[in-house]
Amino acid sequence: MKSLLRALGNVFLTVLVMLLIVYGWAFLELKILLKGQPEIFGFVFYMQESDDMAPQFESKDVIIIKKGDQYKAGDIVLYFDGKDSTYKVHQVVSLSGDSVTTKCAKCTANNEAISTDNVVGRAVGKVLFMGAVVNFFKQKSVLIGIAIIGLTFLAISQYLEFKPKKKKTLEVDQN
Repeated sequence: MKSLLRALGNVFLTVLVMLLIVYGWAFLELKILLKGQPEIFGFVFYMQESDDMAPQFESKDVIIIKKGDQYKAGDIVLYFDGKDSTYKVHQVVSLSGDSVTTKCAKCTANNEAISTDNVVGRAVGKVLFMGAVVNFFKQKSVLIGIAIIGLTFLAISQYLEFKPKKKKTLEVDQN
């Protein structure tokens, strides 16, 4: 029983530490370094908020962007739209000099041309089911619940580990 509780406590504690590392890294990248998106090893992970690039990327898909990668007409890129101060993922329609024209998959008309400086990089894939996982762990109640359960298992396992043991008395036969 003790080993099962210890194992469960360690699993929850490991998940909690991993979440803290990921959230800490994202906080560092976004709030302290003032980056638009968190990045790791030259890749940016962007959560698509709309269905305008369906069927390639649905709402809540986490898209992997190769930062600064070369792109051409037909590629899907992440760029900063200065009009509404948001990041968007759209398909490149044409390139001319230092401007890029894009459009969404569901749109009939092209977007206004943007500067190539606003393009973050090219989409190279997506992480399956990660959007649902991210949305689940974004909830404060989930994070608090994981922390409470993990700390409870850890406390119980530590209590059982260091609980004073009953002394066994030996009966001596005096014959």
